[in-house]
Amino acid sequence: MKRSRAHALVLYRASERADAALRALCETARGRGSRVTVLALVAEERPSSRCCDTRSVLWNEVCRELARDDLARATRAVAPHEGVDFDVLVARGRGAVDALAGEALARGADEIVLVDPPSSGLGPLERRRLRRRSPVPVSG
Repeated sequence: MKRSRAHALVLYRASERADAALRALCETARGRGSRVTVLALVAEERPSSRCCDTRSVLWNEVCRELARDDLARATRAVAPHEGVDFDVLVARGRGAVDALAGEALARGADEIVLVDPPSSGLGPLERRRLRRRSPVPVSG
């Protein structure tokens, strides 16, 4: 079964380089009738099971808010954004690579794009692991 539209899953963290690359990717996708999903990654800490420890809960909320700010910037960078979806991807603990690969499968993505790899939120070892484990090609 052949899909009629390609789908790029983009890992985004705000930077000038990421904005320019995302803008170019979305323009190309519009011209081809492709879909783009932009994700901001949140590496969430496990809340402590100890009584009254709210540090992780507060930190996780701060990280989610920063991710929403990144997505707001991405939205402005690609406006108008028909055919582009924006979402926050929460990864528990050190599971960012598995969460991203799983999200690509769940959304039916044909590729994962790191628009600014050094500032993507994934370190060099995680990027290498993503390229090895991903069920779809990884670029960037």
